[in-house]
Amino acid sequence: MDIAVKRPILVGGLGLSASLWLLDVVHHMPMDGSLVLGAMALGSGLWWWRQQGRPAPTVPQQITVKRDAIDQVLERTDKLIDLLLVEGSQTAAQAEIYRTECELLLDSLERTQLTIAIAGNKATGKTTLFDYLHGSESSSLTFTEQLDSDADLVLLLVAGDMTASELNRLESLVTAGHQVLVVLNKQDQYTPMDKAVVLDRIKGRVAERGVEVVAIAANPNPIKVRRHSKLGEITESFEQPAADLAALTQQLDRFVGDPAPLVMATTLRQTKVLQQRIIQELNGYRRQKAMAVIEPMQWLAAGAAFANPMATVDLLATAAISGQLVLDLGAIYGQRFSMEQARAAAGTIAELTVKLGLVELASQALGTVLKSHVTAYLAGGTLQGISAAYLTRLAGLTLIDYFEEQSLSDAAELDFDGLGERLQSLFQQARQGLALKDFVTQAVAHLPKAGPVAS
Repeated sequence: MDIAVKRPILVGGLGLSASLWLLDVVHHMPMDGSLVLGAMALGSGLWWWRQQGRPAPTVPQQITVKRDAIDQVLERTDKLIDLLLVEGSQTAAQAEIYRTECELLLDSLERTQLTIAIAGNKATGKTTLFDYLHGSESSSLTFTEQLDSDADLVLLLVAGDMTASELNRLESLVTAGHQVLVVLNKQDQYTPMDKAVVLDRIKGRVAERGVEVVAIAANPNPIKVRRHSKLGEITESFEQPAADLAALTQQLDRFVGDPAPLVMATTLRQTKVLQQRIIQELNGYRRQKAMAVIEPMQWLAAGAAFANPMATVDLLATAAISGQLVLDLGAIYGQRFSMEQARAAAGTIAELTVKLGLVELASQALGTVLKSHVTAYLAGGTLQGISAAYLTRLAGLTLIDYFEEQSLSDAAELDFDGLGERLQSLFQQARQGLALKDFVTQAVAHLPKAGPVAS
């Protein structure tokens, strides 16, 4: 099939770049900044660039899991296993292991045994509560101080108003899909009025997260008891009151009576963890395919920029190649784009590259390294060619990073916010070590008539 049919953005963009250069040579049109910027964006506009007006981050909420949500996740997991077999047939044995794990998760929905994990900061009474509850374990409840994916419920102990670290831990647990019950321990150390105030504050902090709170005293302080004998003698002693766990045991009894909500929440969380493992393995194969696409594209960008004496117009060629990368890499990662969407994404990447000053930074960094390649350094257009190749590679790696993260998300629509941070981060990483030196050595060898590489 003709390359113009296979890669229309690439061919059209490179052709437009060459046309603009030729027209400028014969003085048919001026090359001012506004024209270059408009051409660089390929007429796309920047409708994916929405840095302004971002909504405030939502607070993670603990929700009641429905069976249909689990069925949907299990179905997607099964499809991912099929996809892994298609894209990496050499992992058939591993795929079958995943399939078995998926079936076991489905079977686990029928269990009635619950595992309760006890967590909290130091001096909140975790060990005391565990010892008490562990001694009363039944066929329905198992208690542990080990917080892992098997825990159906997390008792998060606090000894007073929740600190910032405790709130952060709560949010992390809820975000990970854990069911949490906040337990105010040592309530006996408060007066009735103070206890009510502290309890209300905690409830206020966790209410929007859908989390309940109970108050207990796992190990009440000894109380002084005064006794009067028949002979009129008075004796005083300290006695240890019984643990006050009524509010907690009432909640635990409720869960034992209806374990399904906790079991479904655990199954959903475990299935999502299994999904991530499968996707990470799948992305390993996809990255190999993606790099095989990026490398010839970066050398194509290098050749186009090297042959074109106008540094401004070579940005158009780079943008055209970036648009084709969006289409090709998107197809590898199962993301389908129209040509208009790909052009818009390329415009976004080009605009970000300019806004972040990566063109100048790349030229400076690469120019410094290039000076060691004396023959190549003296060749006209060499720096532009290597810079174009490097920026193309940077765009490709950014898209890989984005698509890999997107594959781990449940988001239905693609959101390209944050590409700027990815570009900047990858650029800073590449400047460290020998990455740039190695890249320049490879690039010089790919440039047409660049001359031999200096030893």
